[in-house]
Amino acid sequence: MKLPLLLFLICYPILSFGQEQIIANDSIIKWETNKKLIWSDFLGVADENVFGYAMTSYKIEVIPSEVMVDENNNIQNYETLNVVVNFYKYHSWYIKDDIDLLNHEQLHFDIAEIFARKMRKYFKELQLNQVTQFSSYIECYNLFWEESRTYQKLYDSETRHGLDKEKNKQWSIKIKEELDLYNDYE
Repeated sequence: MKLPLLLFLICYPILSFGQEQIIANDSIIKWETNKKLIWSDFLGVADENVFGYAMTSYKIEVIPSEVMVDENNNIQNYETLNVVVNFYKYHSWYIKDDIDLLNHEQLHFDIAEIFARKMRKYFKELQLNQVTQFSSYIECYNLFWEESRTYQKLYDSETRHGLDKEKNKQWSIKIKEELDLYNDYE
């Protein structure tokens, strides 16, 4: 029995400080509360080496991407650091047009936003405390990136990659509640 493999763009956390994406680019969708993914957003070619029905490619990114760091590891303009979650259309694909699978993929994108919000909250705390150390922001990013990956895997495991519709509904409620909990950091 084929299980759908969902999501994970292999993303190198430190590189997220180095590649700012232009949101106007038609190959990227920035996460937004009222914008849901549709199958026509998935423009990539299915990878024959990946076992599954769909793959969502996303990245949690720190912007601005280029920061000046002095010899003491201090970021200039640290107050401007923020976090976004982007979906990559040409790296995302599907081979089975199924609404439950699409909802499952959307929840993966939503989970990324939960952890971006946690990062934003932490960044805001660092900024309010005038922490300028580059390493503090990198540590925050790495911590929440790893937590996000673990959470994504747990979601797939418990929902059997979305095949368990009842579990997927439970996770949908849980994810919405967590997004709401960090609503101030959208």
